[in-house]
Amino acid sequence: MRTKKILIDVYPVSTPFVGVGEFCKQLGERLARRATELRARHGIELYFMLPPRFKGCFGEDVHYLCVPPSLRWMLPLFPLRVDLLHTPYQYSRVRRLLFTRRQLLTIHDINFIYEKGKRKLPKAMRKFRRKIGQADYVNYISRFACEDTEKHFDVHLPKRVIYNGVTDLSALSQRAVLPEGLPDHFLFHISSLQPKKNVHLLVEMMKHLPEQHLVIAGNWNSDYGKKLRQQIDAHNRANHNIYPLSNVSEAEKAALYAACRAFLFPSLCEGFGLPPVEAMRFGKPVFLSKLTSLPEIGGAAAFYWEMLEPEAMAAVVKKQLAAFDASPSQAERLKQHAARFDWERCVEEYLQYYLDILNGR
Repeated sequence: MRTKKILIDVYPVSTPFVGVGEFCKQLGERLARRATELRARHGIELYFMLPPRFKGCFGEDVHYLCVPPSLRWMLPLFPLRVDLLHTPYQYSRVRRLLFTRRQLLTIHDINFIYEKGKRKLPKAMRKFRRKIGQADYVNYISRFACEDTEKHFDVHLPKRVIYNGVTDLSALSQRAVLPEGLPDHFLFHISSLQPKKNVHLLVEMMKHLPEQHLVIAGNWNSDYGKKLRQQIDAHNRANHNIYPLSNVSEAEKAALYAACRAFLFPSLCEGFGLPPVEAMRFGKPVFLSKLTSLPEIGGAAAFYWEMLEPEAMAAVVKKQLAAFDASPSQAERLKQHAARFDWERCVEEYLQYYLDILNGR
């Protein structure tokens, strides 16, 4: 049996609390657990491309291609013969390697279409077209991501939709302590606090929910984050019911999910939407916008805002929270829905795709 080599670019493992970093970490860990089986049954050797300080992070049964950031531009010339190169995120800086037979590209979203201004958008689109042009196969993390990409770009490659897994943080929450100074009952939002997350609407909404409390966690250092902080400070002078948190650990995030009454996510643009499913794992009601991938991921288990207008949003939260409290069985339904997004299933589907590509199916 001829040995086949699969190289996976997991460079974002250096940022594990960002969505793509978590994705690469979970993919790498679970593939590495199957390394012995893949070698024995299929003659496959796994190689991981990552920063030098992460060498060994997936154990000793796989191979590592450690590349300093300053030398990544030289990778296309690296004399490693690879049967399949998987780039699990579309912003990888690695171009097609000269010695690669096939390349698989995972597309998470094309949010830049909606976020870039007119001056920067053409360059972003050219870069994305080049990335697609380097691939032989693609997969998407949601049907919406697939449809949205094909609507804006001419993509005629073999494709699959493979949903991300979502980590169950419930065990972690039992060992964590909530940050000090929070009320006993609160609504919750966590995100990168970018403009597309639409968090300013939640601040405005809280004017119409004076009896409720809202905890917002994220990165407040961006321009949007700073403006949001000013908006919250002004709001709290009249009605102190919004609590901003920064530098939340993974354990604290789990504790916040466990303690909150509901999770709020009025995002304008998502390729998947990880936090809502994390909250569902705890059986918490989730309120979402009806935009992009969120109805696909939230399904019938989530509540939706038909209008992203603060007073109307407040009315939906008030009505559906009362309905949820009156029907305790809904919590179990949420957990069952979230369990569909399982990392083992996700990685099994990637493995099957690898095998199909290598075997010409």
